[in-house]
Amino acid sequence: MNDVDAICEFVDTLMDDYSKTKKKSKTNFFKYFESAKFDRKTINEYVSDYSFTVTQQIKELDGALTGDKNLAEAYGQFNKSELRDFISMLQKFLEEANRYKDYKKITRRKKHKTPEQLVKGLHLIEESVIIEDVEYEPVDKTKIIDATSIFLVNVKTKDLLFLSGNKLSCSGAKITGYNPNISGVKKLKRITESINSVTTSNKLACQTIFENLPNKRRPSPKTVSPNYILLKVLA
Repeated sequence: MNDVDAICEFVDTLMDDYSKTKKKSKTNFFKYFESAKFDRKTINEYVSDYSFTVTQQIKELDGALTGDKNLAEAYGQFNKSELRDFISMLQKFLEEANRYKDYKKITRRKKHKTPEQLVKGLHLIEESVIIEDVEYEPVDKTKIIDATSIFLVNVKTKDLLFLSGNKLSCSGAKITGYNPNISGVKKLKRITESINSVTTSNKLACQTIFENLPNKRRPSPKTVSPNYILLKVLA
């Protein structure tokens, strides 16, 4: 006897016992499945290919309860209260069989990417650059992951990009997790002075520093150009 046959035999015994005693089984059906250690394949096969017999039995009992002449005669040994209890017991069995089936589903754990994997598609300048006779070293782009605020400078257009949020991350060439209402781009005027104020800023003052820079704030770009160098990261 395989495991599916064992479940079918259990159901047959369950119905036979009720027919004899007219008393609902006190069996905890979920615990029955669990203690028998039926695997995922077994419970899936039973629910998909064999549980229809229980469903059919419930339909017949319901027909007898609602006055179908032939079914009422076939199940004449039961009064209406007993029919209701019989139906309730079988419905509970099916509910617990399906609950156990869901319980045995394979839960695939979501793979957590490393910072290196997350920033793989983000292409920034990764070597030192000279802007107005001052050399700047880029910050490692993996530091962006879980940071709260960052400053980047476009070495060609001299745009300053400020991104700030609760927890920044990356998806391809996009930096995600920033608040668009406080983040943005500004064209730098006094370039060296502005960059110095940015690189010496702290977590509390960084937004104020960005807001106080001259020129109008423009919306942050959807993707970050490879002409940007990461100059400041605030955790």
